[in-house]
Formats: sequence, structure tokens, C-alpha cells
Amino acid sequence: MEQTTSLNLERILLIRMLSVKDTATIGVAALRHFQHKFPESNIDFLTFGDGVDIIHLVDPKITTLSLSAHAWPNDLLVAIEAFLGLAEQIIPMEYTQIVNLDTAFMPCFLARFLHDAGENVAGNMLNISVQTLLSQFQDQSLQPEFVQSTERYMQSTFHGMTRLHSQWWNTQQQFDAGFTEFYLKECCGFKDINIDVHLPVERIQEAVSQFPDNADTKLQPEKTVPKQIVLCLADAHDGYAYPYITQLKTILEDKGFAVWSNANTKLPLLQTLSKVAHADVVVTKPGESQWYGNAVGCLTLLISASESPLISMPDYATDQTERCPVHCPFTQSAGQPVCCCDSPEELADDIESIFAEQSR
Repeated sequence: MEQTTSLNLERILLIRMLSVKDTATIGVAALRHFQHKFPESNIDFLTFGDGVDIIHLVDPKITTLSLSAHAWPNDLLVAIEAFLGLAEQIIPMEYTQIVNLDTAFMPCFLARFLHDAGENVAGNMLNISVQTLLSQFQDQSLQPEFVQSTERYMQSTFHGMTRLHSQWWNTQQQFDAGFTEFYLKECCGFKDINIDVHLPVERIQEAVSQFPDNADTKLQPEKTVPKQIVLCLADAHDGYAYPYITQLKTILEDKGFAVWSNANTKLPLLQTLSKVAHADVVVTKPGESQWYGNAVGCLTLLISASESPLISMPDYATDQTERCPVHCPFTQSAGQPVCCCDSPEELADDIESIFAEQSR
């Protein structure tokens, strides 16, 4: 942007709420950037679900506005009502500037409503008025493709947002922090931003100490095993989890490692982050879990699958493959499909290689 840099901002609202991953990467880095640029300003943050915990880890004094997980329904009309309720909370707070960093439809709807209501809004918003949207909804002329495609519904005061859908990772320009850096520097125009997405582990531990102990999910004490590994492989952007989690866990345990997996044990987010913070390596696929290691200082091995590792820039990554015709529900293949997922044996060898490299 840097439309904001020349203003003497006193009260700012940042919006990033699509997912906790978005909040923990783009949201956290942007929050720290605005705190650095405008140290005398009061900065609030609008997020979603577990994003509240993430923002409070960064700065417990930040005021957060949020929707709970059940308050963002798939039904468009009900979602509109929920976000209009948010607008009713926001407008009386008299923000000097509202900055929408989100690209999802409903946050862009909210930004457009606030803009049309006279608020000073920067960033992303709908490219039609709220009245036009509601009229199209009522006369059934609103096309599903419009709601589903960022390129159709979104306009932005960020001039670089036109690059959002480019294959930026295949250019000569390198981004050490992957998409987070590309989005904030190139799309939003924060050229001088220092990308800092690390979360204070001591605050995570303080929060986790309030949870009851669960002996079944505790890693062994560090002195009893050479290394500790966390497998966060239960989710993935490509629609299918890594299919050999059980086999990989068994192979690693047979090698003497302590292993915890989120495949069968669902923990609150902060407890999961605590597990990762005390591990030596976290293994993920591209998805909602891939930011964990970078946030708490744990090495990450990414099972790249069909996504280029240049998008997230993990510490280590497997070779990129096609979507697996056996396990991915969105693929079709003629004849007998053959699995192209990384084998658990190969992954176990990769992990041992990481430890060997670290010990040199």
C-alpha cells in the first residue's frame, strides 16, 4: 500500500480471517509491520476462530474482533447477516483506517459495506455495491461463479494485487518467506516489511499449562530418545491426507524415535503447537498445518505432493509430484492407477538424513 504511511493514524483495524493459517502467517507479519510503522497508533485485529489465540500470542494487549466457527455458514444470506452484525460493531469504533488484507468473499463484502458506509477502507473489497449484490441475490441473477472466483468479485486499492494469481514462484524473483512475503511485499505493496511470523513459545506453554494433561499424546522425555518427530499430516490443500501415516509412524518408532501424530488425536491448536515446539522435526503436507514449524522454531519436512515447495519455502521438502491417482479424489486415470505418494520408507530415510546433516 503505502497509502497509509503518510497518514497520522490513531486507530487501525486489520482484517485477515479466512483461516488460522492466514492469520498466523500474513496476519501476524502484517500486524507487526503496522505496529512498527505506527507505534503510537491503536491497532485492532478482525480474525476468525482460532485466529484470536494466534493474535493474542503475538500481543495479549491487542483487541480482537472475531466470528466463531459456527457463525460463518455456507449459506450466503445467513453469512451476510453475520457480517452485517460485524459491521455494526466496527462502525461505532471510529477507526481512522480499516485495512482488509483478506481475499475471501465475505471479508471483501464486509470491506465494501464499510466503504459504502463512509469508512476509510484500504485493501480488498467487492467490485460491486452491497445494494447491487443483494438485488442480484433477490432476483436470482447472482452467478455462483462470481461468489467463488476472486478474479471476478474483488477489486483492491493495492495495485500489486493483480499478481495474486500469477505463477510468481516460477519467476527469477525469490521470496525467502514464500507466499507470505510475496503477498505482503508484491501484492499489498509493503516493500519494507520485515516478515516475522514467529510465535512466543513461552506464551504457548503458559496457555497450554491450563489444559489437563493427556498422557496418551505426550512425547517421551527428550533424554530417552535421540530425536522427537511430529506428524501433522491429517490435512492438505490437495484434498487428501498423506495415506501412510500409520506405517511412517511405525517405521520411525522402530528406529527409536518418539513420534506423535495428529491423525487420530485431535488437540486444541495451542497444544498442537506445543508438541511441535518441543519436537526436532515436523512433517506436513501443503495445508493448514504447514506453518506450525516456522511459527515455533521447529524444522519442517514438507511432503510437497503436487505443490511447489517454493510457495511455502520449508526447511526441507520432497520432490514435487502429480496428484496421486489412487488417493486423490479429484483425479481420473485410464487403466490401473499407480500410487505416486512418497513411501513411508523414503520419508523415514529423509528424516534420518536431516538429523545426520544437523549433527555435522
